[in-house]
Amino acid sequence: MSYPELSAEELITEYRRGTTTPTEVVGSLLERIDALEPELNAITEMLEGALRQAQAATELWRKDSHAYREFPLLGVPVIIKEKHAIAGYDVDQALPAAAVTAVEDHPVVERLRAAGAILLARSANPEFCAATFTASLEHGVTRNPWDTSMSPGGSSGGSGAALAAGYAPLATGSDIGGSTRIPASMCGVVGYKAPYGVVPGIHPSTMDWYRSDSAMARTVGDALLMHNTISGQHPADPHSLPKKPVEVAAAGATVQGKKIGYSTALGNFNVDVDTAANVERSALLLEEQGAVVSAVTPNWTTEEIMEAALAHYGHTLAPVMADTLEATGAAASPYIGEFIETTLQAAARLPLYKTFERESAIRAELARLFADVDVLLAPVTAWGQYPVQGPAETVNADGEHYWKDYLAIPFNIANRHPALAVPTGINRFGLPTGVQIVGRPYDEKSVFEVGFVLERAIGWEHRFTSAAPNVTTAATPAT
Repeated sequence: MSYPELSAEELITEYRRGTTTPTEVVGSLLERIDALEPELNAITEMLEGALRQAQAATELWRKDSHAYREFPLLGVPVIIKEKHAIAGYDVDQALPAAAVTAVEDHPVVERLRAAGAILLARSANPEFCAATFTASLEHGVTRNPWDTSMSPGGSSGGSGAALAAGYAPLATGSDIGGSTRIPASMCGVVGYKAPYGVVPGIHPSTMDWYRSDSAMARTVGDALLMHNTISGQHPADPHSLPKKPVEVAAAGATVQGKKIGYSTALGNFNVDVDTAANVERSALLLEEQGAVVSAVTPNWTTEEIMEAALAHYGHTLAPVMADTLEATGAAASPYIGEFIETTLQAAARLPLYKTFERESAIRAELARLFADVDVLLAPVTAWGQYPVQGPAETVNADGEHYWKDYLAIPFNIANRHPALAVPTGINRFGLPTGVQIVGRPYDEKSVFEVGFVLERAIGWEHRFTSAAPNVTTAATPAT
């Protein structure tokens, strides 16, 4: 039995049967991390007490094979994104000079702990989580297990790389501009951006409707299991919503009669040919399963999307980042200065009320589109391969701001829409491609139904990638 390959659901089944224990699993995963981490650099810190937690979970499973009813993640290892506070550990946004010691768990961590999960390690993120690659002065560069010369994406790149490498079946992410969906797509794993307010965060960042704290996993079923664990109202977050579990079973999921629109360019994004082909192929697979499929095109431009988003960040994130650097004297990577400058310039061009107008127009266009479809399929990223350290400047290969290469941002602007990123295949570079499954506002059930059916149709739920793969593909590559 290869523990790094098992999903959380499979681990729970094995625990119930008594065929393995959390102690054995954690020991195996720690060996794997020790072996692979020098090359991947996905982990910033191993968490004390993981083996102790595993031993306690092992004893509880021995006493009660139905313990999962009270503790749905009992004995399941999870990787925690560095930005998510763990009581007693420093939170520094990858900036040591800005570190503060957390006095309590982030709500997501609190709920994972209460569900019996084993907090195994912390995963890397870029400074301020403000990049779509994962590198920092403090921790260095995080690499993609599929090709270590390539980036795993960001800002939850450490979590994405850790999942793909088999460090754990679950990991936390966060998403304020694609930071869960981008690394999920680039690492061949699953990432879910819940609608605003469904998963609690911490004040004052919860006031920003772009943001979401997220579940990441290697399977749709695991992502749903984790999401249902961490969602629901929390006293630390006045914007969080009452718990409403998403009830979808993989075996019973169907898309029969569901109206699914797909867009390979989501307006005029310049999307790699293989990525676009695998989105179209995904739509055709769903059509074979009974969905009513149609091509759709939102009436917006990448320039309109980026101007709104960059201005929003200039009004919200950039001032906080600049103040933190000034107050702490923290050294930051060049991309942080570029982010602050670019977004403040955008905010100067687009005052706050004009930013709201632009964002409202984008949300209205999505409302028009969703009047005719239940679910939308679109790429997550535009490029087929991303250098490990990300762009050296804030421009892409076409001379434009590199964030224009990510199609995730419209659904942060319209963050009441759920968006589930799942793998779609392998491109000509031997790297994963992905699709985001976007639902109507707060219609989480539909995105998971489609996710289950697509995962099954592609065959990816049985896919596992070692950290040094000679890639063999269960999904048909785009040609």
